[in-house]
Amino acid sequence: MASAKIIELDETNTCKICDNALAKYSCPKCNVIYCSLTCYQSPAHLQCSEEFYKDNVMREMNLNPDNEESKAKMMEILQRTHEGNEITVNAFEDSDGSIFDMDDIGNCSKFVDIEDLEEDLDSDDDQYVDIAERLAGIDLDDAETVWDRLTEDEKQDFVAFLKTENVSKLIPSWEPWWLYCDSSKVTEVNAVEDFKNKCPGIADIKAFSSITSATPAETVKHNLTNVLCAYVFTARYFNGEHFDFPKEASTCVTTVSLTLKNGQNFHDFETAVKSVEQECIGCEWIMTDSENLDLMREDLKKILAGPNSMEKKFYILCALSDLQNLFQNALRPRPDENGRTSGFNRQFPNNHFPNVQLESKNKLKNHLKKVDYFLSYSKDCLEL
Repeated sequence: MASAKIIELDETNTCKICDNALAKYSCPKCNVIYCSLTCYQSPAHLQCSEEFYKDNVMREMNLNPDNEESKAKMMEILQRTHEGNEITVNAFEDSDGSIFDMDDIGNCSKFVDIEDLEEDLDSDDDQYVDIAERLAGIDLDDAETVWDRLTEDEKQDFVAFLKTENVSKLIPSWEPWWLYCDSSKVTEVNAVEDFKNKCPGIADIKAFSSITSATPAETVKHNLTNVLCAYVFTARYFNGEHFDFPKEASTCVTTVSLTLKNGQNFHDFETAVKSVEQECIGCEWIMTDSENLDLMREDLKKILAGPNSMEKKFYILCALSDLQNLFQNALRPRPDENGRTSGFNRQFPNNHFPNVQLESKNKLKNHLKKVDYFLSYSKDCLEL
């Protein structure tokens, strides 16, 4: 039977953060050795590269697509971070030719030789080409190209941060487009146009009579509620980024909506909603709580109420059109499925939800037909 090996702590293997445990890891940026995630995230080490991480995580998650202002701000922060990585000295020259660092006024112990400093700066010139120059003229939404322009240290910084569980702190909460509500009798035209520009475009909808000659059953209205409930939950669950993960998001909708999943009919509003709640709770890869489910109910009420008394169906048609577009996107192949697996895509494959059994193309096509039916029904037959 093998015996445990006792390792004595010494200067070479002791964590430099807590100074109390065996160091197992090394920071890719500053090379300090540390023992655990807790030490890596400690205030003593946090300043090492957090600013750079934030910029790259926000870009990778594409939180503000086509927003020129946010891109300009990101470039400014990247530039500031780059400058912070270079050696800067705020000093006075002493009589012997050395320089006195202003940060060391308190202990008067650190002196840097000016010739050595200039030599170090010259050696870094090739590695730290101004980041604004490296990213100038490229599409910041193209993760592959941005990744290729980063230095090896910057890439390692980004990968290290993704493992620290701090990513979620950088994601701003999404504000759904269906929150606008105007209860006044007189509405300004500009206000109406502003909120409509934030909503998904309404699809071309076929006349219900061209789809079927049968009178829709009473259950169709409640089945629609079940689908809409699943949609608002999914949009919130993906923080408004459901089109970044169309296959997974489509699977989420069809997992929690039994109307889409297996054609189940519902005979009242409450049962249709409770069904979605139970499916969310019972799904092994969906993490939710009572607060999320209460918010789902509030979102559903706003969708069904519409933006104003004159357009009660507007949000319903927007939601179904968005769901239709989502299913259509899910039917298209991903970039990595077409063979582009170099650089960024190889390092970060689009497998954020590895436990999800994605819907097949045939099932997605059937779900798409049901959404088309609900669109026509909502436009021509639904009474609110």
